[in-house]
Formats: sequence, C-alpha cells, structure tokens
Amino acid sequence: FLNAQEAVATSGQTGLPAIAGAGEGAEGGSLPAVTTQFAATYLDTAIGHQLVLELAAKRHLQITPQEIATARSGLLNQITQYLQAVTGSKYACGSITAQVVLKTMPTSFVNENVRFGATVGVLEESVAGVGSSTADLQRYFDAHASLFDTACFTVAEYSSQATAAAAAAQVTAGTPFAQVATQATGGGPQGCDILYGVASELPAGTNLESLPLNTVSAPISENGSYLLVEITKLTPTPFAKARTEVESAVQNAGATKTRTEVDAAEKAAHVWVNRRYGQWRQAQAEILPPAAPLTTDVLNSSVNGSGTGTSQTASPATGQTP
Repeated sequence: FLNAQEAVATSGQTGLPAIAGAGEGAEGGSLPAVTTQFAATYLDTAIGHQLVLELAAKRHLQITPQEIATARSGLLNQITQYLQAVTGSKYACGSITAQVVLKTMPTSFVNENVRFGATVGVLEESVAGVGSSTADLQRYFDAHASLFDTACFTVAEYSSQATAAAAAAQVTAGTPFAQVATQATGGGPQGCDILYGVASELPAGTNLESLPLNTVSAPISENGSYLLVEITKLTPTPFAKARTEVESAVQNAGATKTRTEVDAAEKAAHVWVNRRYGQWRQAQAEILPPAAPLTTDVLNSSVNGSGTGTSQTASPATGQTP
C-alpha cells in the first residue's frame, strides 16, 4: 500500500525505497529492522507532519470533532482511491481494502494521522483567507453558489481523441448528443451530482464548471480514454448538502500557499536527527541516510539483506499518510 501511495503521488515516477532491512525475524516473521533509506523517507514525512502541526498552532487553529470525523472518512476514501489507481500495475494490492490497511496499524497511529489530515484541512482553509467555521464556509458558499449546483450529466467515453472529436462533430452537425452517446462505451445519461465534486475529479484545465448548459465539451483525456460531457440540468444545492464540497474547494484554494509555507518552514527549521538514521540537510529539507560501510568493514556481511531500494525522494509533508 505504501508503494501504491508513492506511485500515485508521483504519477508512477518513483516508488519507496525497499523497506525490509537486515536481521532475522522471530519464527520467520517480519524483519526487525527497516533499511536506512526507508527510515530517512519515513522521518522526512514525520518532520513535515510536525511542522504542519506547529504552523497550525501558530495560527491558534482548533480542530472540531466534525473535522476529525470528516478527516477519518477522507482517509478511507483516499486509501481506496490509491488502491484502485494501481490496479493492474506492479503495485496492485489484490483484494486489500482501505479498512484492511487501517487495521494493520495501531489505533493510536491511525488517530494521529486522522488528526493530522484534519489539521491540514483547517490550515489550508485559514491560509486561503476563508476560515473553517460554519459561518466562514457559508459565506464562501454564498459567494460561489453556482459552483456547487447539482448538475445532471450525459457522458460518452471513447478510446481515442480522434474518435471523441468525430462524435463531437456529429453533435455540431445536428445529431443530439444523447443519441451519439449511446453508441459509445458506457455512454448515456450518468445521473446527477454536485458540479464541483465532478469537476475536481477531472484533469486540471478541463473547466467543467464553465461549460454552458446543453453544450458538449471538448474531448477530455482521462486515464487513457477520452470523455465527452454535456450538462443537461443545473439546480441550486442547499449549503448543508454541499458542505463537504465547499470544504474541499476552500482547502484547494489554500493548498498551494500552504505547501509554500511548509517548504519555507522546513528549510528554516532547526531539526536534530539521531545519527543512526542520517543527517538533516537544511538546504534540501530532507534526511541524508548514513553511508553504508565497506563490505570489508562488516564482520559478517552475509547476514545482511541484499535488497536494494529505488531512488529516494523527499516525501510531501501534506500528502503522505504515514
């Protein structure tokens, strides 16, 4: 799962360093040590988490039980998305579910990560200049109400951009999109949902929220396929129903600036790391793992594992679960 998470976060460019280190597990169980590369990556994440908590404390931000509940649900959804995204790849996790993943972790550890997720969200809402109270979110909703309309969609999926463009040309020539869509894979009416939630799942730059009513979009590239989308109906959504999407919109508005603040805090922080785990490199804001000893300096090198890890990358402080 951790490899799946890293693969998704980096668009498949990197995986985590090998986890299993040297030593013999009790009765053939898990190895008692991790590799120095994995330890450094993990501690990078832990340091990033601590800095986020300190930034939130500096702003005197408080976490409510509702925000904790939302973060717990969000963590489960995030894990599910990671697992689904790597289906069919070398990081595929088989029939493992998000609930199974969380059950492998101590309850206190899960609670710690849930609270971290809630803190990130509240910090992003604060940095966005909106705030996280119900009144704050209500004001944002009132100012951007159309973004949270309930939209009904007709969607058609095509295997190539050329095929999607040809279908769009049929609509331009006068054929109703509802008719054209039925000829595509999974084409036809797709139901109704809050516009922001659907738009946020599509690639950046799609701008579904600005698509005029009863107008077919340009081909949208999505996981190797191409989509044509038409919004057939828009109706206002009550704030209470749209609250989760409003929170997501506000957090996304503050995400980039929050990332910038965390990066600056990492490079300015005074961090001490036990030398057995490596050295803190302040300019790069990451841990440099300790150098491996020469083989000739190891008394019995045959007991050490031979696994090698992938190249190490700094873990994003606000984007990784552990």
